[in-house]
Amino acid sequence: MNKVKLLAIISVGLLVSNILIVVLLFNKSDKHPPRHGGPRNIIIEKLHFDETQITEYDQLIQWHRSEIDKNEHQMMALKNQLYSLLKENASSEKKDSLINELSLLQKQIENVHYKHFSDIQKMCKAEQQEAFNSLIEEIAILFSPPHPPGKKPRR
Repeated sequence: MNKVKLLAIISVGLLVSNILIVVLLFNKSDKHPPRHGGPRNIIIEKLHFDETQITEYDQLIQWHRSEIDKNEHQMMALKNQLYSLLKENASSEKKDSLINELSLLQKQIENVHYKHFSDIQKMCKAEQQEAFNSLIEEIAILFSPPHPPGKKPRR
């Protein structure tokens, strides 16, 4: 066998193997579509929202984000006040007062989160309620801050 025939056989073999790999990858991605876009798209996918629900959900997200941002800005200002007390000889009453205000803001944030998911539940049709209930079991993990590689999230 000469070199030309050997190279032709190897080239055809590589071409066929590449085609098989591409076909297998496309078949696999059709069965298990990747999740893109974070929690918004995960919720849309898990609850099987239609276009009308997606539009309504996007409005809920805008409200939710604006409320959370507002509360987080207030929390940041209060935390700055609290930690600036370390520079002075502030009374424990002032410290306790700021910590109480922070706890009230955290309570407001949790109420905003709860209302957000309650509103999502109200958007669901009867056939989506079971998927919503399943999603609720994952909510804390889904919306927890990202953890470093190799560390598991707390449950």
